[in-house]
Amino acid sequence: MKLTTHLPTSTRTSLQRATTHHFLRLAGAGQVPKPLLSQWLSQDRLYAQSYVRFIGGLLAKIQLPRTPSDPSNPSIHERILTVLIDAITNIQTELGFFEKSADEFGLELNAPLAEAGKEGEDAPGKFTTAPITQSYIDMFMSASSPGTSLLEGLVVLWATETCYLRAWRFAASFQVGSEKRDGRADADGGALRTRFIPNWSSQEFEAFVDRIGTVLDEFAQGELGNLGEDALAKCERWWGQVVWLEERFWPDVSE
Repeated sequence: MKLTTHLPTSTRTSLQRATTHHFLRLAGAGQVPKPLLSQWLSQDRLYAQSYVRFIGGLLAKIQLPRTPSDPSNPSIHERILTVLIDAITNIQTELGFFEKSADEFGLELNAPLAEAGKEGEDAPGKFTTAPITQSYIDMFMSASSPGTSLLEGLVVLWATETCYLRAWRFAASFQVGSEKRDGRADADGGALRTRFIPNWSSQEFEAFVDRIGTVLDEFAQGELGNLGEDALAKCERWWGQVVWLEERFWPDVSE
């Protein structure tokens, strides 16, 4: 069985919760107010910035062949390298997309954290890294550290991206069959339904996630045997940690 097929089955219930959160329902219905969206985007941007260092750590683990390989049949490490370089390029584009969209819709990317039990404009505070965001950053640093295998790091990379895609595809499902409109009547002025959701649920993003999954599965075929009996258990633990964080990264909104 492919690793990318196996891992989601190890956390069926928690994965369902993480990718069908009520915040995503509100997002798909255009019911997330600007202050709340600003708070979440501010944290998502910090997450995206930490992604750069994470990918850098994975790049350091690449072992390119000493002798030239056939360009039509690159080694698995060469193909992983290509995917990681594309990941860096994508996140640079994403950070620019954040800034452009925030400017277009009057959103803040340094929104203060909500006080305990409060969200949005009724939650005065200061801009800083939320505890759950810091936990994500810490996981990235651990997953790309010298003591962690490239396989484990790739599991974390694929896990974060596939969970994100599943979540925003869920949000996008609430737009199917809805009245065509420009989003100006939405609580956020249309930012989520006309910009963010189409970007994060796109076929282009799905293709990128699939590329990560393809190299992960091929790499895992050889590495799971080489790394010892507990290699699969380690991959499952990393997957479970990502799913746990994903569920808690969404704003706490009442149903």
